[in-house]
Amino acid sequence: MPEHHSFTALVRDRAAAHGDRVALVFSADPLGHSADETLTYAELDVAARRVAALLQGHGRAGDRVLLLNEPGTGFAAAFLGCLYAGMIAVPAPAPDGYRRQQERLAAIARDAGVTITLSETPGIGAVRTWAEESSLTGIACLTVDGPDLPEADAWIPYEPDRDTLAFLQYTSGSTGDPKGVMVDHENILANTEVFRRITGTGGDLRFGGWLPMYHDFGLIGLLLIPLCLGTTTVLMSPLAFVKRPHAWLRLLDRHRVNVSPAPNFAFDLCAQRIADDQVEGLDLSAVTHLLNGSEPIRVATLRSFAKRFAPYGLAPEALLPGYGMAEATLAVSCSVAGRGAVSTTVDAGRLALGALVPAPPGDGPGTFELPSSGPREEGVVIVDPASRAVLPDGSVGEIWIRGPQIARGYWGREDLTAATFGVRTAGGDGGYLRTGDLGVVHDGQLYVTGRIKELLIVRGRNLYPQDLEATVRTAHPVLARGVGAVFTVPAPDEEIVVVQECRARDLAEVGPAGLVQEIRQVLGREYGVAVGGVVLVRPAEVQRTTSGKIQRALTRDLFTGDGLTVLHEDLAPAVRQRYRAGRGV
Repeated sequence: MPEHHSFTALVRDRAAAHGDRVALVFSADPLGHSADETLTYAELDVAARRVAALLQGHGRAGDRVLLLNEPGTGFAAAFLGCLYAGMIAVPAPAPDGYRRQQERLAAIARDAGVTITLSETPGIGAVRTWAEESSLTGIACLTVDGPDLPEADAWIPYEPDRDTLAFLQYTSGSTGDPKGVMVDHENILANTEVFRRITGTGGDLRFGGWLPMYHDFGLIGLLLIPLCLGTTTVLMSPLAFVKRPHAWLRLLDRHRVNVSPAPNFAFDLCAQRIADDQVEGLDLSAVTHLLNGSEPIRVATLRSFAKRFAPYGLAPEALLPGYGMAEATLAVSCSVAGRGAVSTTVDAGRLALGALVPAPPGDGPGTFELPSSGPREEGVVIVDPASRAVLPDGSVGEIWIRGPQIARGYWGREDLTAATFGVRTAGGDGGYLRTGDLGVVHDGQLYVTGRIKELLIVRGRNLYPQDLEATVRTAHPVLARGVGAVFTVPAPDEEIVVVQECRARDLAEVGPAGLVQEIRQVLGREYGVAVGGVVLVRPAEVQRTTSGKIQRALTRDLFTGDGLTVLHEDLAPAVRQRYRAGRGV
């Protein structure tokens, strides 16, 4: 096909040239007990034009539209309808009744200046209630499946340019301070080319998975890229995956899916919780790209998943760790298809001092295995975040990236945009995005080591919370499945606090004092650090984003404000005096 000036022009050409090709399948029951919902490229184009005509009757080009669709084909029609009308889509989770989520949703609506919401008829009541309770007056709450939906011919064609804003992707942040990444049509098209190059994918591969459409990994990886490539994507509800992890694998088998993205915790969940009888007869031989990203990747997870499902036809080289972020539209790097994951055993002490020094393979003291996120791509450099000097290979610094896939900035945040996008190195080389992620290049591979803001600096040493959290889970079998958050608090010196999930009945059987001691000992033994506090909480108490990322800052705020529901708490005297003095214990 010829080069296109916009994403919508590309999709419309797909509909004209291959209208009968299946664009989207939604499986309400991934186990196959009920019929799937299917849209061809021609049918999707018609649905999008009908939504666009509806929007044009309630607004104008440039208006922001909040997409609150439930899982299904309605989101795709709503998203494309916004772009067909020249409006800016704002994907977000539907109101769920939880106060914190409702507040964040309202903050997004206010920050974006939303004038319209789109949802389905079954959820419109909840949307209107949320808007009223949030004092969001003047918003038109519309449905994409109502009886008043105009015919497709009522759409007034709108031709966006490559630099026309397509959508705002709100990133994981605090409830009151959401950041909307501005993504234009050029970014979508360029990101597809980056993704195609680094993954080796094309229009002959089928995509599929469960990731929510309001998350960049789901929106880009499971909808926009497949549409750009002209292939088929097969979707299921995220809730269906959480309830029955094996349903995801059954979906991949039943629809012969080749490419499926998911965060690390999903692979852990499948490896640990799927029983043999749930995967009897499973065939994963068609899967060539299991893309692992969006959160810290663990080598142990890759190996356990590969071992667990090798008997069902899964090739180990199909597991592909990668790196991406909303500010880069999505894709930055990915392991090489057909080769699989690459990892390096490193000296933990030297890494804490800012250098990747390989160590002999194995579980030697003071070492751990670090997974690569794929070859270092053109436009990726490692920079000293303070001096902005470009660092040599082997040195840990901030990951900076540039290219046409880099988004335009943050909506309404000129100062933050100027500090993050289009920045220059100390040598004057410009156009870079500051990712806020720490990384290092070794043997041509990019290794992501942590987040600058979450880096723990304790008595002059740099410690990565995700490494400590993974080690805590090894302290005792009852901790293996729980989620934890490790952070520091001033008391007045920086003290390490561990908040770890544990089931109450397991805690009663093992005994809290012994479990706390195991946690303290394993961190002391592996990292040489003292722990200022261990807090054991029920499952789901550690705060996470909608995609499963641990929200350490929010969990820390709950700890310092005594807002956690605690099963057992063991604090050093200085920490207890600072944060629990008013409790009377």
